[in-house]
Amino acid sequence: MAQYSILVNTCDRFEDCWQPFFKLFSIYWQDYDGKIYLNTEYRDFSYEGLNIISVKGCEKHHFPKTKRATWSQCLKWALESMDTDIVLYMQEDYFIRDDVKNDLVEKYAGLMLSNDNIHCIHLTDMSETAKQISIEHDDLFPADPNFHGRINCQAALWQKKFLLSCIRTYESAWQFEELGSRREMAKLHNIYGIGNVRFNQFEIIPYIFTGIVQGRWYEAVVPLFEKHNIIIDYTIRGFVKDMPKRSISAKIRSKFIRIYYLARNYFEIRKLKK
Repeated sequence: MAQYSILVNTCDRFEDCWQPFFKLFSIYWQDYDGKIYLNTEYRDFSYEGLNIISVKGCEKHHFPKTKRATWSQCLKWALESMDTDIVLYMQEDYFIRDDVKNDLVEKYAGLMLSNDNIHCIHLTDMSETAKQISIEHDDLFPADPNFHGRINCQAALWQKKFLLSCIRTYESAWQFEELGSRREMAKLHNIYGIGNVRFNQFEIIPYIFTGIVQGRWYEAVVPLFEKHNIIIDYTIRGFVKDMPKRSISAKIRSKFIRIYYLARNYFEIRKLKK
């Protein structure tokens, strides 16, 4: 049995991703034998041969269907339902495209279980690392203390209690990444990258980096899905290349929202530094 569990973060509006995600998972990660928590709001899902637990966080917390729980609320509820101390975070549109190096995932999960001072290990090259290698762990590099992506949503192993401490239930996904990274830079927990991981060269979990962008299909999924006879009606979501330009009013609104949350986060960071 795996020493960790996998969280596939999603919401019910992305239900069309679940079947292709788990079909590819079943092909390319056949030696994973642990639990997979699918962070649904109200819906159930299963796939033959996989131990999938539908979280149904909104239903369990009696959240009214007339409202939407925040991204961070749903993430918090999912983590609280999981029964392992180490969590491998993924999202429903991280479509796996080649064999996963399960032995390395197990190795790093075991390292975290035996060392409470390792708070997160990023399994992709999406977290910029410092130049020096870790003295204690010969293939891990500390995440650059000044990198604004120390907290990000790409595939990573997390101490569940640390990931929970990064959550602010009012935040969206981008706020969790951007503002969470700024908060983390004030405290500097032990976050690592893996020295030899490079996109398209050496990948531990080879996957398409976000198969859906702003609600539309990223064109790179098409040949992967065709290879595995995954049938999708792409007209429902459309493709990224056909995305209409955002209106000026929408851009202005987004800018003011960002300024508000940056200011709110600034005062929290001041408190953290004291």
